[in-house]
Amino acid sequence: MRILCVDDDINMLNTIEDILTGEGYEVSLAKSGKQALELLGKGLEYSLILLDVDMPEMDGYETFRAIKDGGLDKKNMPIIFLTGMDGADYEIKGLEYGAADYITKPFIKNIFLARIKNRMNAIPEAEPAYDQKALETLEKSLSELEFITAKYIADGLSNNEIADHTNYSYGYIKHVVSSILEKTDMRKRSDIRRYLKEGICNTSEDPD
Repeated sequence: MRILCVDDDINMLNTIEDILTGEGYEVSLAKSGKQALELLGKGLEYSLILLDVDMPEMDGYETFRAIKDGGLDKKNMPIIFLTGMDGADYEIKGLEYGAADYITKPFIKNIFLARIKNRMNAIPEAEPAYDQKALETLEKSLSELEFITAKYIADGLSNNEIADHTNYSYGYIKHVVSSILEKTDMRKRSDIRRYLKEGICNTSEDPD
């Protein structure tokens, strides 16, 4: 998951970057609200934004509103205000703006990471993308369980994982997968994945 950190304090940006990358997050840095908007305007997608409030030229509130009103928040990214302005009035204002959280500086590293993790865990998983035509074709030619199994295969699940998700035995799921291959004239599981994801169908008559 990628996090955008916006702060005019370079030392703070570097500190946050070190902490987050050490936990496996991808991090982008912006030294101003304007620079943050430029990054978002390039189509870069972020799972979360950490936004300072007290910045020159464009403060955090203005940046927040520009993101929300400017069509730059295509996936309802949570925005957390991370600021040294620790008064209750500031925190209330931040939350009333619609911020996902309000963290004051200086912060305790472990508490900071816990709040980031909690917010990340609250982000719904994106719906897997399938080729729509392929999806419709398989839905017409397969049984309900076969169709569900084909989508699980496309999402990268093993037969054991599919068995757990569907509450069928591993052996029965193997039988279902064989039935899918037979009905579609495909040769292997990877053909199912490629067909549903890319719309490319390899049949038994195709060369290796």
